Amino acid sequence: MLLFSLALLLLLAITTPVQAQESANEAYNALQAGDYANAIERYKERLAIDENVASMDVIHYAEAFQITGAYEAGLDALEAFPDNAYVLHARGALYELMGAYQEAEAAYRAAAEQKQDLWRNLYLAAELFTRTGRESQAEELFNYIYRNYKNNAFRTAEELGVAAKAAARMGEFRDANDAFRTAHQLEPGHIRNLYWWGELFREKYNDADAQRTFDEAIAANPSYAPVYVGYARSVRSFAKQEEFARLALEKNPNSAPARNILAGLSILDGQLDQAENFVDEALAINPSSMEALAHLATIHHLRGAQPAFDEVEARALALNPRASDFYTLLAANCELKFRYPDAVAFGEKAIRTNRRDPNAYAQLGTSLLRLGRSQEARRYLDFSFEQDPFNLFVGNTLTLIDEYDDFALLESSHFRLLIHNTERDVLGPAILAEAEAAYASLVPRYPYTFREKIFIEAYNDADDFAVRVAGVPHLGLLGVSFGDVVAINTPRGQQPGSYNWARTLWHELVHTFSIGVSEFKLPRWFAEGLAVYEEHVARPEWGREMQLEFLMAFNEDKLLALNQMDRGFTRPTYQGQILMSYYHASRVIGFIADEYGFPAIVQVLQGFAAGKNDAASVRDATGQSLEAIDTAFRAQVQAEYTALAPVLRGMPNPFEDGEPGVLDGALVGRSDFLRALQTGYEALGAEQWDAAIAAFEEARILYPAYTDPGNPYSGLIAAYRAKEDNAKLTEVLEQFLAISEHGADEAKELGMLFLAQGEPDKATNYLERSLQVAPYDRDVYTSLASLYADAGDLNKAVRSRQAILGLNPVDRAAAYYEFARALQQATRSDEARRAVLQSLELAPAYRDAQKLLLEIVDGAP
Repeated sequence: MLLFSLALLLLLAITTPVQAQESANEAYNALQAGDYANAIERYKERLAIDENVASMDVIHYAEAFQITGAYEAGLDALEAFPDNAYVLHARGALYELMGAYQEAEAAYRAAAEQKQDLWRNLYLAAELFTRTGRESQAEELFNYIYRNYKNNAFRTAEELGVAAKAAARMGEFRDANDAFRTAHQLEPGHIRNLYWWGELFREKYNDADAQRTFDEAIAANPSYAPVYVGYARSVRSFAKQEEFARLALEKNPNSAPARNILAGLSILDGQLDQAENFVDEALAINPSSMEALAHLATIHHLRGAQPAFDEVEARALALNPRASDFYTLLAANCELKFRYPDAVAFGEKAIRTNRRDPNAYAQLGTSLLRLGRSQEARRYLDFSFEQDPFNLFVGNTLTLIDEYDDFALLESSHFRLLIHNTERDVLGPAILAEAEAAYASLVPRYPYTFREKIFIEAYNDADDFAVRVAGVPHLGLLGVSFGDVVAINTPRGQQPGSYNWARTLWHELVHTFSIGVSEFKLPRWFAEGLAVYEEHVARPEWGREMQLEFLMAFNEDKLLALNQMDRGFTRPTYQGQILMSYYHASRVIGFIADEYGFPAIVQVLQGFAAGKNDAASVRDATGQSLEAIDTAFRAQVQAEYTALAPVLRGMPNPFEDGEPGVLDGALVGRSDFLRALQTGYEALGAEQWDAAIAAFEEARILYPAYTDPGNPYSGLIAAYRAKEDNAKLTEVLEQFLAISEHGADEAKELGMLFLAQGEPDKATNYLERSLQVAPYDRDVYTSLASLYADAGDLNKAVRSRQAILGLNPVDRAAAYYEFARALQQATRSDEARRAVLQSLELAPAYRDAQKLLLEIVDGAP
């Protein structure tokens, strides 16, 4: 009997530690997998047995409360345990999330006194020192952790994750990445390490690897709220940012960072009251959130509430006297609201607050560059890159500035133009001429006085342009205005035939004037709507033809109310909504201008300059509320919809059927317009020209504004060309070009038809028109040079001959000769002599060039 009892006791002594370890493993696995309720219960049961709780179990127990946002409940749960190092650290982490920094620091210090090698505690203490402006103390702790890592003191995934974060803080990013990799090999599902590793990639501007790591984290634990916050900060899509922020709130309703993201997006949309609600919620959770304070300061700044701004600024600096991130976020918010000079001012404050922050120098450098102050910008960007050579945005921007050595600087009366040397002679003079035409049109209508010449930058590489705008390639924009500084793409960096550089230039110059009159204070919808409206004023064919899609969107209640319009640009909910928002906004601007006169538009801009929002500015200018304007506008659109109902009936729905204009059999049967188009193209393919013409004319009469691929004009042009009916061909080409913004080939063809018909003025007009989309056609420049010379416009003839040279013709000697001849005719003899000498240098026996040189030397006409 005694022998049996001893055996039983021995068995219990063996199995109890095994069961305890199994219990610990189950609790830990539940924590890592995101089963937080189960983890809390498991840890609670386990810790109730262990009176000392001097282990990581209590930290993991508290972590389950942290991740779910149950901060108060976590503190209450820790009250059951004695104040050992682990309990104190866990309490400090909860206090910190609640913004109670003094209490958090006291807890961290007490924990460190009891256990100096509790690495997570030292790391969070160091982060808190950084957050409160004690960078030297923080650096001492980071360095202590990092030295121990280099001395191979860390073995577990938990410890290696802390070591990686400390290494990153010391600027040792490769060591940080190596530590995370080793930790991942030891424990692939460690959720905090996966999140921290993703954040390392994101902070070093490697969004692709950040998102890949966040995806892995979500697969391992879909309930870990910080990962969704990190994901939101790693994507460029504002819609995705909102989506991930809201997912984070689903996992943790008390996530202050998620609310801060939503506050920033609301500021972007001009919804300041909504933004303030999000900020208030974030500060209620964490009164020490610097991000929330920066957003609140932004709101007060945009409202012009200086005393309120000063109060928040003082509050931020009391928390951290070196809070450069407070000012850099203010600057970034201002940039998104077109407040570029304000961004520079806040960037300068950021540097004065913390002269060691490379992000502050990067922010100021990019802000200065947006205002065209490239030499000053270079100085700050260089310093930033020296401190942080992993900053992709700064590195790309510095590379771009270096490439300016390959650019030429041209000038006209009101403009300075920076353009790549390869396009200097081809597009440079044309851009300046178009810019001066825009200036002459806009100056009488917009009361804005320029202090110096407007600066235009023209990029022949779409990636270079994207770097100029946002620091990274592949952005997809065509132009941008920073006020008195404008940047555009040239057609060289776009798909041939798809881009009208002249329209983009006008669009951005309208922004320059509207930003100037409003003193950088206008909302996005008004800015973009006005620019598109002015495109149509400048050239009727430049109107963005989206009438059918617009009316369908109206019928399906997809048009946003005016007080929500900015969301259509930043967070589209259906395909094509961004372009729809441009068109919708332009129609509203046109409605206001038609109903109340264009001076009302200027008065709205002046209201913005006075600090009024769009509702107040529109009311003061028109006497009507924004809602009343919207109602009247929609009544007008309803009448337009009714008038076009026969055309709309059966047309493909762009929100369901794909792009309109696709002659799909199922869709054709629903629409008289599409049926006529299909009949026309079938007849065209069978070379039945008259039948094709009849069908295309039927389609054109039903909907004359349709210019998408497969339009009736293209069919008519092909049919009349085949019939060699130049009179009708000319007529249809004119009709098409009156409503199409592109059509370079059609414009060239029409120009040549008029040239053959002996109508040089019309020929010149359409050949010039073709160059807006296809500016690299030597044949067009050759024809224009002759037309200009015949018309006595000798300087334009010179410009055309210069463009031909800029296009590197095979026979450069002949091109130089023609250039010299044009210069001589324009009585620019010195330039003519230099040009003909270049011709003779290439072809010394060139008789015509020799003869021209003698004429120039002799002074013969």
